[in-house]
Amino acid sequence: MEEQVQKQKKKYKRKGQRKEVLFKDDEWEIVKAKAEKMNLSTTRYIVKMSLSDNYAPQEIFEFTELSRQLSLIGNNLNQLARKANTINNIYAEDYDQMREEYARLCLILKRKISTLRRTAA
Repeated sequence: MEEQVQKQKKKYKRKGQRKEVLFKDDEWEIVKAKAEKMNLSTTRYIVKMSLSDNYAPQEIFEFTELSRQLSLIGNNLNQLARKANTINNIYAEDYDQMREEYARLCLILKRKISTLRRTAA
């Protein structure tokens, strides 16, 4: 009878290593939410993230929000420039320089966000 039990155990034995990981409650909620967002089970999500070579220490959303805020600043800058131009209190050279610097900063941010999106997926 013991032989039957041992044969049954061998039949259902999984290949691989089983490891236990302890998450705090708040950490587990984050893992569950991220797994759900990627349409994966939590186990599959943890395996996928553990084997991934692409680790992004900052969340993409932080950069996206920063980019959005910079766009708002750019809009405000344009409004101020229009107003200053109506009262002739700003030089076109200064405005062009500010605009070029802003465009360069936006380009750098967009490249960084694009890189993070590729590595996070």
